[in-house]
Amino acid sequence: MGVGAPAPPAESGSVVTRSRRPLALAVERNRTPVIMAVWKRVERLPRTLELLAEQDLPATLYVWNNNRKESGIVDRAIRASPIPAQSFHCSRNIGCFGRFYLARELAGSHAAALFVDDDQDFGPTMIADQLASFESKSLAGWWAFRYRTGARSYAERDRVDVPLGPADYVGVGGMVADASVFTDPRLFRCPRRYWFVDDIWLSYFAGHVRGWSLRRSLAEFEFAADGLNIDTTLAATKRRMFRYLKRRGWSVA
Repeated sequence: MGVGAPAPPAESGSVVTRSRRPLALAVERNRTPVIMAVWKRVERLPRTLELLAEQDLPATLYVWNNNRKESGIVDRAIRASPIPAQSFHCSRNIGCFGRFYLARELAGSHAAALFVDDDQDFGPTMIADQLASFESKSLAGWWAFRYRTGARSYAERDRVDVPLGPADYVGVGGMVADASVFTDPRLFRCPRRYWFVDDIWLSYFAGHVRGWSLRRSLAEFEFAADGLNIDTTLAATKRRMFRYLKRRGWSVA
């Protein structure tokens, strides 16, 4: 399970709960897997499920819950879901890195894994657009950036405006990925102090270690402005991680 990994979950009815047995997800092979982590916005889960139910293509939502105190709310939303959905309640908050564990278990049944954030809204063509953006050995996401020449800081970057344009960094929320990247055990060797900036680690790992292409995707998303964005507290961690990865050879600028 990698450094500091939580005990694996297992299915229990319509809800995935903590267990020491191997992870057992109810895989829906004919539905696109969508993965999401929740922490402060569990009340938005029904909204995400409704948006996925309106998609042109069928989906299953897999939820990594980092807030066990709100597990009851999550479970009720899952049970009332208009589409197949499962949740796993982690015993502690390990950040969004947890969703990579779910993606790893789904990789044997799906070539592509989609990710959304709990503060994102999207239209009914999102899944179709993301699958149209998909290529093997690649990441494609709506929140895509290129670093400026000679960049020495994480913030020295520019948004990729052109759909399918090349990128150095892709945010996990609003991303479609070749799911095989999550079967590489080296991905799970991310230092624990950087688990909350999993997006930077994945961009580095896919682009630098695996030599994959990163691009902006075709799908469009909107953020729900609620003042709960964890990124506002992670600026220093992102700067440190950028310097750490540059020392490891990440040649993005």
